[in-house]
Amino acid sequence: MNAATLPASAMPSHRRALLLILALALLPIVIGGSLHYFGWRPDKTSNHGTLVTPPVALGIDSLKGKWSLVLVADAPCGPTCAARIDELRRVRVSLAKEWKRTQHLGLDARPTALADLPAGTVVIVDPNGLAMMRYVPGADANGIRADLERLLKYSWIG
Repeated sequence: MNAATLPASAMPSHRRALLLILALALLPIVIGGSLHYFGWRPDKTSNHGTLVTPPVALGIDSLKGKWSLVLVADAPCGPTCAARIDELRRVRVSLAKEWKRTQHLGLDARPTALADLPAGTVVIVDPNGLAMMRYVPGADANGIRADLERLLKYSWIG
């Protein structure tokens, strides 16, 4: 009796082991794909800000090319606003060698895309000019720094 005439139930053990290894290797891909397909999202995330979904184009050319920390204000910057901008500057400086990839600024004239945000909101804008994360007024600077540090670590742009 040769290998060509063996019944399917008599598959050699090395082929069965190979198929089992292949099935185990593909199992996480199948599980991950099905979770994504059915729209499952984790209840808790590790970021401190709120993701802007979908990201919003601001249309400000000076925001392109670097990661930007933008402080949204209603009027010309007063003492509170100046203190918050200085806090954003210190967040940038604390990023060590990555600080050159970032910039910070305050916006007196609010873009229409940010019209619904309250004054004092901090927005992270990616190097393509898209607002992608926002923080409530008075948000902790350490949380902003942690999120920005993670973005810079995994980003290849800017």
